[in-house]
Amino acid sequence: MFRIEMLPAQQGDALWIEYGDPTSPHRVLIDAGTPPTYQVVRDRIRQLPEGARDIELFIVTHIDTDHIGGALRLLADDTLGFQPGDIWFNGWRQLPAATGADRLGPIDGEILSRLIDRGGWSWNGAFSGGAAMVGADGPLPACQLVGGMTLTLLSPGPEQLQDLKREWIGVVRDAGLDPNHPEATEETLRAVAARKGVRADRLGGGDVDVRKLAEAPFVPDRSVANGSTIAVLAEFDGRSVLLGGDGFADVIAAAVRRLVQARGRRKLALDALKLPHHGSTHNLSTDLLSLLSCGRYLVSTSGAIFGHPDREAVARIIVAGGADRALFFNYRTAVNALWDAPGLRREFGYEVTYPAGNASGLVVDL
Repeated sequence: MFRIEMLPAQQGDALWIEYGDPTSPHRVLIDAGTPPTYQVVRDRIRQLPEGARDIELFIVTHIDTDHIGGALRLLADDTLGFQPGDIWFNGWRQLPAATGADRLGPIDGEILSRLIDRGGWSWNGAFSGGAAMVGADGPLPACQLVGGMTLTLLSPGPEQLQDLKREWIGVVRDAGLDPNHPEATEETLRAVAARKGVRADRLGGGDVDVRKLAEAPFVPDRSVANGSTIAVLAEFDGRSVLLGGDGFADVIAAAVRRLVQARGRRKLALDALKLPHHGSTHNLSTDLLSLLSCGRYLVSTSGAIFGHPDREAVARIIVAGGADRALFFNYRTAVNALWDAPGLRREFGYEVTYPAGNASGLVVDL
């Protein structure tokens, strides 16, 4: 078994992954959505028996609130019995030395860092406590989890983490915090955390010209926080999925080129791609798609705030995403329902899947 549940995390990500024996699967959680969608993650964990709520790995990909917001409340909830074997998150102490959006991201990062410390969990244990980062050369970092799943790191690189460090220090100091001396600003951090719900102790419709949209010039994302995303290739039992977080298309593409070269392949064969940045036009390029042999494309977002997925990104998949393309959405909203138009599906030969009825969230079996 290799299954991904795209939990309904509003405009964010909360990906619940199970693999191995269906009667006793291993689990990985990637992000926990926005602060309100913590409740969805909490309820999913509560489906597990008390005393058996261990997971192999919890990845907090980066510091944007639609990825980290729910994680703050999750790790602050000591009633769940939630026990991650390792947490992958690049906090201040993991960021490389620097020579020089959401400005609250680093503050959330400070709160999460404190929660991990206080919880006593393993933090970036797969990287000996250092940064989860792809080096400038050599093999890509890879880790085998209990149960046989292999995760290969594709993002971020040193440049993206250096950019994040420059952003981080200015924001947290403006808020009266000091990442180098957290004990001196404990009360300030507690007050900020309390305001975030942590206890103290973006329309569709109209005609769609798919080819024109697909040919729109690609303008890359340059958000510092998005660039720092932990993106991984997850492989288990002959199946694989690329989990793009909010990563940069060029950074992921560069890592994929290195990987296929090392494996002596022309393209990276995938059973699914979870679209970077919820299908933003700035994070999914035809260059990246050209490196992949993939049929299933997963979109995790309600379209709130930023209106993702962008039409250009979906059009690139439909035109350049290979044969037997299928789109999977964890919400059916106006911004993505247009791709269910029978005329478009007949003309371009793709399939589309939404949650049943008025439900949200979607399970994809690989």
